[in-house]
Amino acid sequence: MESTRPSPGQVWGPDELTRAFSRRRERQAYRYARHTYGRFLQSIGKLAPEAPKPHADVVAVYAHHLKELCGLAADTITGHAWEVGTFLQWGLPDGEAISTLNARRIEQYIEFRAAKLSRRSLCRTIDTLRAFLRYCFDHGLIAQRLDEIERPVSFREELPPRALPWPLIRSFLRSVDRRDRTGWRDFVILHLMAHYGLRPGEITRLRVESIDWRKRTLTVEQTKTHSWLILPLDERTHRLLTQYMRASHSDRSSGTLFVSACAPRRAMTKFSVSQMFRVRARRSGLPLADASAYSLRHSFAMRLFDRGVGIKAIGDLMGHHSVSSTAVYLRLQTEVLRKVALPVPAPRASKGGAS
Repeated sequence: MESTRPSPGQVWGPDELTRAFSRRRERQAYRYARHTYGRFLQSIGKLAPEAPKPHADVVAVYAHHLKELCGLAADTITGHAWEVGTFLQWGLPDGEAISTLNARRIEQYIEFRAAKLSRRSLCRTIDTLRAFLRYCFDHGLIAQRLDEIERPVSFREELPPRALPWPLIRSFLRSVDRRDRTGWRDFVILHLMAHYGLRPGEITRLRVESIDWRKRTLTVEQTKTHSWLILPLDERTHRLLTQYMRASHSDRSSGTLFVSACAPRRAMTKFSVSQMFRVRARRSGLPLADASAYSLRHSFAMRLFDRGVGIKAIGDLMGHHSVSSTAVYLRLQTEVLRKVALPVPAPRASKGGAS
């Protein structure tokens, strides 16, 4: 970081923080360092708040609408608010009134986002914009309907979920270096995702009191179904959690089971869990380039299928709303599908002989 010689007690502004990291040749590589240092300054009260972005009040009111009237989960609302805020900042950079939005600006923003997103992610972005633009029309913020946006053609579950062979998962878990506190944290997270099928978001909501040491159970908040799941802990998982708590004894006061490795320490996010998986997968040297954190969850479902567990029980464990969501994994069970396939009838010989 550039030597800016701040005076004792100085409060940093966002522009000063940006300038401190602006002369690095590898500016992109130091973006995370800037973000982390900014969080540290904020934690000690030495970072001045950023100026409010244009239309921040509209985004806040819309987020409240999604929570109170639509009942969306907090993570979903955060994603919608980020996309809408980015769209307004990109389409109306000078703080112009929302009523000046037009179809051309919306098309240009979608072209801008399409260059960085997959087809499936782009569909979600367009759905988010559709909902917001419909909200703007219903509440008189725009005079005409702008939510009729064409989206790329996609098919529900057009690709099967990515499941990993169990021997590969075991090799991946063994590759995690547990000689420090962060290694123990990452290993326990990956172990829970592989052996219990937990989502990254469910991992981040685990607290120390989620573990019942006497009954040897783990209570998981399933946000998709707004329910709680109590999982029994086997001997090995119980022992690993005990060892992890000893290794991370300094973090018990926060109440959060898994916290960030960088100061200021706070609960991990589902994005940091996914990033941790990618980093560990790359360091392992194993063929996991196309895998994601959800691959461990998919592999968990496949193992249950292989052991003859019913589809309804698997759906309950994974927190699915309907059996159709769990049935997607049957597409990977080729051996099971072969058993239910009907035999192909042999061709009948023509009575008149070959023509």
